Amino acid sequence: MAQAKLWTRHSIIRVLMMGLLATFLASCRADDKPIGMTLLFQSAGRPVGVRRFDPDGLQGPTPGGVRGMAPRGGAEMAFMPGDGKHGVPKFVDVVWAVPTPESQQAVSKIEKPTGGVSKEQWDGYMAKLNEAYRLTPIYSRRIDLTSVVTPELITQVRADRQNTQLKLIITFNNEDVDIKAVAYKWR
Repeated sequence: MAQAKLWTRHSIIRVLMMGLLATFLASCRADDKPIGMTLLFQSAGRPVGVRRFDPDGLQGPTPGGVRGMAPRGGAEMAFMPGDGKHGVPKFVDVVWAVPTPESQQAVSKIEKPTGGVSKEQWDGYMAKLNEAYRLTPIYSRRIDLTSVVTPELITQVRADRQNTQLKLIITFNNEDVDIKAVAYKWR
């Protein structure tokens, strides 16, 4: 009985060690070297609020805040090579909102409660805000990145991984969005 327990425990350890070895070897493959990536979100039209940016359908970064991005302004995020566990995305799902003058006017008319506010007052204020935000049109699009992020571009970035990142430039123009990719020397 003791020998059977000893054999079972060692089998589990062997399986775990083989799994760790296989994971290590898979991560060391030369063609799977991770690369850094920079995301630049900018607006060419009215102010934009980015609600979702999901590479390969996985929840990703969202730079948009309450005020969103002003025209010709933007938000930038950078990720080091070890940050991404999934490699270069094949597609991205983008959801964004572009406030209209009517929705902005409706939000500006709502008076924010000041001083000591009860839960009921705060809930009423938030309900009015949510009603005004419903006037804001929301757009979504799935963008195929295989034509944007070419194998040549990936090769160029991997050639100098220490100093180069893949830069995705996401430009919103009201109800349209465009993505460009470049090799970005960051140092």
